[in-house]
Amino acid sequence: MKRELFNKLAILLFASAMVFLSFGIANAQIQAAGGGYYVAGYGTVYGSFGQASAAQGRLYDKMKTQNAAASRQTTSSSAKSVVPAPPIVRNYGVFRPDNTVDTGKALADALGGTPDEKALIRKIYAATKTEYDKEAAVRGWKYNISAGLTFFTVTAMTVYHVEEPTDDATNNYFSSVNSSLDEIPEFAKLSNKEKQGYNNTLVGFGGLLVASYTEAKQNNDASALASSKKLAGMLIEMVLKTNPENLRVENGQIVMK
Repeated sequence: MKRELFNKLAILLFASAMVFLSFGIANAQIQAAGGGYYVAGYGTVYGSFGQASAAQGRLYDKMKTQNAAASRQTTSSSAKSVVPAPPIVRNYGVFRPDNTVDTGKALADALGGTPDEKALIRKIYAATKTEYDKEAAVRGWKYNISAGLTFFTVTAMTVYHVEEPTDDATNNYFSSVNSSLDEIPEFAKLSNKEKQGYNNTLVGFGGLLVASYTEAKQNNDASALASSKKLAGMLIEMVLKTNPENLRVENGQIVMK
């Protein structure tokens, strides 16, 4: 979420992966765990959330509309001060944690092809979730789908475009996601368990992207870097329902086209 988190995660996840590699797992398995060979598994685990993943398809359009409105207000404010009406806060993305949710296992079962790969995925997820929870707590974003979506978006954009949004852009994006979720009644109907599983899955997607991208970058592996970018683009299309080229950083802010 904040700018330093990507680099912190990159170091942590690469170190975690190296522990497994020291026990004989080939480098290629990090790419496999990141989705290089099991891209269909991402669709399986994401689609399992049914109503949440279906409602998510409307979120990008809501956010794009808000983004355009904010740009118009910024432009017009130079000539005349404009004070927009405060949004109605419904907190549809907020949930109470459920200790029975085991997202690490769900991801490992969907994406891992061998016991070693499953163990690696679970370790990557656990490390990512730990750092994510720390950052979410600091920002007051804990137990909110908006935070998971923000973390996923920033991570996927960074891997795909090799350009990381600023901290200010990240905060603004979170606010946009939070407001947009409150305009989609389907999210209000989800159980706490469904919301938590959905949120955690997005965090896991982000962690696996960081792990595969970092391993490829450390090895200066052009082919693996291309695979990481392809995976990031695929996940952006799956989660945000848009071409990854439509999601950019312009003038220091995340722009949706």
